[in-house]
Amino acid sequence: MKKFMLAGLCVLGLGLAACGGGEKKDSGSTADKDNQLIVWTFTDELSTMINDYYLPAHKDLDFKVKVVAIPSEQFETKLDPVLGSKDAPDVIALESAFVKKYVESGMMADIGSLGLDEASENTFQYVKDVGTSKDGVLRALAWQAAPGAFYYRDSLAKELLGADSPEQVQERISDYDKFYDAAKEISEKSNNGVYMISGIQDLAKPFFGQREHGWVEDNKLVVDDSLLDLMDLSKKFVEEKLTQDTEGQSEAWFSGMSGDSIFGYSLPTWGLHYWLKPNAVSSDKAATTEGDWRMVQGAASWFWGGTWIGVTETSDKKEAAASLIKYLTTDEEFLTKWAKDTGDFVSSQTVVNEIKDDFSEEFLGGQNHYYEFSQMVENINATILTEYDQTIESLFNDNCLTPYSKGEVSKDEAIDNFKAAVGDAYPDLEID
Repeated sequence: MKKFMLAGLCVLGLGLAACGGGEKKDSGSTADKDNQLIVWTFTDELSTMINDYYLPAHKDLDFKVKVVAIPSEQFETKLDPVLGSKDAPDVIALESAFVKKYVESGMMADIGSLGLDEASENTFQYVKDVGTSKDGVLRALAWQAAPGAFYYRDSLAKELLGADSPEQVQERISDYDKFYDAAKEISEKSNNGVYMISGIQDLAKPFFGQREHGWVEDNKLVVDDSLLDLMDLSKKFVEEKLTQDTEGQSEAWFSGMSGDSIFGYSLPTWGLHYWLKPNAVSSDKAATTEGDWRMVQGAASWFWGGTWIGVTETSDKKEAAASLIKYLTTDEEFLTKWAKDTGDFVSSQTVVNEIKDDFSEEFLGGQNHYYEFSQMVENINATILTEYDQTIESLFNDNCLTPYSKGEVSKDEAIDNFKAAVGDAYPDLEID
């Protein structure tokens, strides 16, 4: 999950937290680790889960659990040099953008054989697919599932589309031809005052998730046909000013969440709690859109983000590490409490089915978002994920999608530039 991160490195122990101030900087060193289970994470959720849920429920542990929180932008650069060595942590958090890189690295333990195959029997299949290596071994598991949705402004839907329910809005945007038509209608009826989306990321993320083919198959770069459609649609949205054309996760992208100029955003489950809710109130507190949002599937089934947890191959505490992961990702009592405490959409199909009918989200006008997500998760295809995704997706956005949508290069030039960039990054890949 792309949720936070800290400006510096923080170390959290048994219910205590301290951000390193003085001269001693903790980089997760394994010094004195004989009596410690060391966990590295880039998200504060894992720290909260361990300190507030796992440890209180496991007071008889004969070892300490040390959680090292590393800023997300530094996580891989700190992890890569120590992975496979005695200095590696026992447990690591893995974001969906780079989870396959580590799952396929040969440096992650087989947690399936440590009890997780059986324990994850009721985990959503796509979550297990992500954490399973090409040789069919489960090496990481997640406590959450993250299907994507389209969040829209209810008042604008009523005013500009004449749609007064999520069902009616979904019908208006159930495929991308309809999505485009709705965008034009919104623009025309608002006298060009309301954009359908803030930026082309709100088109790109669903398209990436609905591909039939991953970026690399049989060591060959694949440009899925749907991405050509994405390029064309993005260019129309930019040229016809149906998008404000902001950069995803930029200040301008977030600021639209509290104003009246953006109709909707493409966000996953966690985007509601960590992006949309905090930014629905303007920085000067003068404006708010709280309670005026609703969510629907939109034109595609997709997912974005999530945090997987795995055990490093060099850990000498594999059973203890697997026990921790088993609790955080499969324990039904914990996951039920976590879901009710946070609203997070959990990865256990059993838990979701038991609680999905009891949610009402005030921010979404009382809508039961949990039930909606329980329907959306069934259509997610995670088999397209590869260990190349983080880099190749970025290269596609920077060298192909963005310049083409802005009219800076032709379609053929954009694709050629993208392929050249991938060739430079991965010389061993076959590129047509």
